[in-house]
Amino acid sequence: MKFTLVATVLLTFSLSAFAVEYPVLTTASPDQVGFDSQKLHRLDGWIQNQIDAGYPSINLLVIKDNHIVLQKAWGYAKKYDGSTLLAHPIRATTNTMYDLASNTKMYATNFALQKLVYEGKIDVNDLVSKYIPGFKDMPGDKIKGKDKL
Repeated sequence: MKFTLVATVLLTFSLSAFAVEYPVLTTASPDQVGFDSQKLHRLDGWIQNQIDAGYPSINLLVIKDNHIVLQKAWGYAKKYDGSTLLAHPIRATTNTMYDLASNTKMYATNFALQKLVYEGKIDVNDLVSKYIPGFKDMPGDKIKGKDKL
């Protein structure tokens, strides 16, 4: 019991050393951060057309320079029960949780790469072997990060 408590405390403190402070997001109008409001409005219309054409739901969050420019949900979180259309479908919200299954790896990797590029820690125009020395397809290949995205 005592060992478990000590181990838990040590683990907690050691993990806190790796804590990352994320910036606080605030809301701003598109114009305040350099977005074209008309283009976002057209995007809204295009997404609604996708919903009208049968796409179940879409959630979109646009952030620029730590400002939330657009956060919106379209469509339904649950429209069917099996193959039966619900009399009262449940609308999607910005808090709707989705099961992304194996897509999670792709999205998480993409987000991490975007963050590293934004912070100047990697350059997609560099050879992948600069960051992963053993990476190569064929001898002499000059594969850049952007070639594999």
